[in-house]
Amino acid sequence: MIDLIFKASKDAKGLAVVEVLLGDQAIARDSLDLISADDRRRFALAIVDKVPAVSVDAIESELMAINLERLPGAESRRSDKGPRPKLVCMADVESRPVQWLWEGRLPAGRVSMIVGMPGLGKSFLTCDMAARVTTGRAWPDGAPCDRGSVILISCEDDPGDTIRPRLDAHGADVSRVHLLSGSLVRDADGKESELMFTLADVLILEAALDAVPDCRLIVIDPIGSYLGGRTDAHRDNEVRAVLAPVAMLAEKTGAAVLMVAHRRKSNGGSADDSALGSRAFTGLARAVWHLSADPNDADRRLWLPGKTNLARRPNGLAFRISGLGSAGCVDWESDPVDMSADDALVEERAKHEDEGSAVDEAENWLAIKLDQGPQFVKQLKSDARVDGISGRTLDRASTRLKVVKGPDGLSGPWVWRLPGQVSPPESSLVQSRQGEFFGETSETVARLCEDGGSDDRERGYL
Repeated sequence: MIDLIFKASKDAKGLAVVEVLLGDQAIARDSLDLISADDRRRFALAIVDKVPAVSVDAIESELMAINLERLPGAESRRSDKGPRPKLVCMADVESRPVQWLWEGRLPAGRVSMIVGMPGLGKSFLTCDMAARVTTGRAWPDGAPCDRGSVILISCEDDPGDTIRPRLDAHGADVSRVHLLSGSLVRDADGKESELMFTLADVLILEAALDAVPDCRLIVIDPIGSYLGGRTDAHRDNEVRAVLAPVAMLAEKTGAAVLMVAHRRKSNGGSADDSALGSRAFTGLARAVWHLSADPNDADRRLWLPGKTNLARRPNGLAFRISGLGSAGCVDWESDPVDMSADDALVEERAKHEDEGSAVDEAENWLAIKLDQGPQFVKQLKSDARVDGISGRTLDRASTRLKVVKGPDGLSGPWVWRLPGQVSPPESSLVQSRQGEFFGETSETVARLCEDGGSDDRERGYL
């Protein structure tokens, strides 16, 4: 077992300030109520995320062995009458305006969030933001952007073939972009090793901010990958236990924290409810933005406001991704989009309902057609188009009906038939083909019979 060193003192509130070292490297430090099982377990889980060889029970045993009354420091907050409240008189609080990274959209010193389905361009969007922050270039709506550095925390994209090309495509000052990829620790023998970074390692994040003092933006992409393996992303208390220290660090340093989250497939309630995981994510964020595809233009992206706690709800914006592959970049439209994320979700649901009705109609249409016997695919799709049914909708209807699809014979044209139907002899299909498609001579029919219908492949029937 790895030997960990536990150091403890007592703060002014009577809490135990526990620091854990691996060799000469501090891996965790926090103020704990040692009587609280939740406090002990949360602290133990944070350590195990960094040093998996140590068990949670062993760490909790070390914490329970600490004698609070014998620790150096202030008197315990506990008295004969129980805990004392911490009260702040609002007359002693100085009023101050909200600070912004992007005026009205992304507050500085606060946590914000982007939610969207995979593949829509969330990482392109964050690279565009990083480029603007590192160069001081204005935001897409013309708002000024103070220049500074950016810390990226990303595990889904490769730094060399994806992140760097995208930053270059957006014109970023890459000397001001720093990727937080892990944490380095030394064991008792002085050997250095790298551990995966999680947000439970708030001391590592704080050290990174000390190393990049002009950091104005921290991007965590995706947030679900950095909670730590023992944190349940669907439990509010566990998510808040990890994110609350991050929010406090953001307020302390003034850096804006932007969490990127995937969207769940099932849409319930408002757009903010579609964020994958606990509601604590959107609850803790001061601004939530949603990225979606324009339902009327598959290449157009809508960046629309959800929750906005610190300002009036702004207009949405739209963009397209130009270029190829990793070297693509965001091209913003100049006109705002007068729509909220909730509005877009309502339209999306209506479209899906319409599509569902269309598939129902196509299923009924196809069942009637195939009930007459196996049908050539090309003729089916041609008839469907005449009746206003798209090829995609027809395919979905065929899936519902469990249509059997295959060539007529070894190399004949493709035929659809209902399960259990027997395809008629090839000669009758050829005769049908002659009447439906060709209107050709008996010589053509004879040739088709000889070559097994291979000419159909050239004519596009397959």
